[in-house]
Amino acid sequence: MCNPLIAFSRSVLKAARVESKIHTFPFQLDENFDCGLRKTIYNTGEEYDSFFQKLSQNLRTACETYTLFQFTDRFGCEYIFLNLPDTEPASVLIIGPFSYTPFTNSYIFNLCHQINLPESHWDFMQQYYFSLPVINEKHGLDSLVFTLARELWGDELLSMPHLTNPSDSAPPFTASVESPTTQSLTYMEQKYESEDSLMKFISDGDLKSIEQIQQHLNLSEIKQRFPNSLRDQKNNLLIFNTICRKAAQYGGVHPIYLDTQTNKYTARIEYAANLKELNNLYREIPHKYCLLVRGYSLKDYSPTIRKIIMYISFNLTEDLGLQAIAEHFSLNKNYLSAMFKKETGVSLTTYVNQKRVRNAIYLLNTSSLPVQNIAEACGINDLNYFSRIFRQQVGMSPSSYRRELKQNKKA
Repeated sequence: MCNPLIAFSRSVLKAARVESKIHTFPFQLDENFDCGLRKTIYNTGEEYDSFFQKLSQNLRTACETYTLFQFTDRFGCEYIFLNLPDTEPASVLIIGPFSYTPFTNSYIFNLCHQINLPESHWDFMQQYYFSLPVINEKHGLDSLVFTLARELWGDELLSMPHLTNPSDSAPPFTASVESPTTQSLTYMEQKYESEDSLMKFISDGDLKSIEQIQQHLNLSEIKQRFPNSLRDQKNNLLIFNTICRKAAQYGGVHPIYLDTQTNKYTARIEYAANLKELNNLYREIPHKYCLLVRGYSLKDYSPTIRKIIMYISFNLTEDLGLQAIAEHFSLNKNYLSAMFKKETGVSLTTYVNQKRVRNAIYLLNTSSLPVQNIAEACGINDLNYFSRIFRQQVGMSPSSYRRELKQNKKA
């Protein structure tokens, strides 16, 4: 279906990492419906097929009853279903899975224990939940879906019922599956407790505590399915990277910084040649995410100041004077100046200069651009002014800083 409104809405959802799919009637759900969750943890064969047929039938009945509805499955995953008008064959837009609140380690462990999930699946469940998109602004998503639905169906659409499905029962595990032992339960409890502590340290930007536990981090202490397997330890480290990313997200770091960091470590993990390299990454990853929180967290700022800080970060070459920013955000410049100084501790001009110098330091370290070009890339066309504010913050001129970099590399 090529409706531009639907295409735009799906693009917005994709930017938030939320899956959306269009199914035609009579639709039959497949393993991609829940991003492979049930396919991985349920028994394959007739039991799995029978369950999905029943779930498909119940959701199909709901689609015939409601134009728009929200569905929560027994694993706490959220979905939104929207029938699409004037389609042949009849179609439905399915949004999800996602969650409105982050999943904690305690929730994941209790769920695995309550449904008697085999221990071999516990790490997968943790990775699944930590990779699940979290929509912190429920009102924002509801507004997007309602706006799309009303544009498609008109003002007759007034509500979005919230449904659960009683047929979405516990996985039909066979009796041959080994139940968790006391030893394995203790191991998982200790593992999740230590990860909760680590996440709190990262989200708080508690660098001192992170540095204290760094020396004790060793991948060999993590239980492996295949002893001495490099692939197994890479999988463990990928989960660990996701946990640290989530902790930094809870600490108020913008997704654009998190995505860059996550992708960098994902690549380094995959290209690691031995366990020593992985161990070094295991100690480095939480430290770097903690530094992200300390350098980029916005959780202590008001929504207005958060928007202004992000605007400055992504528009360093624009006019970032007090008057220009006040006009851009429709604020009184004296009010903006006072509010910014109160929340950040520095004037807006000082903050802008700090961000520009930080960007200049990055460019001096990673490029061979002339200093004049670097100044312009940071939004300052006056080389003398650029050199002056650089010297004020770094203690030397940009040229001297670059010469020192070259000398250190030679040494």
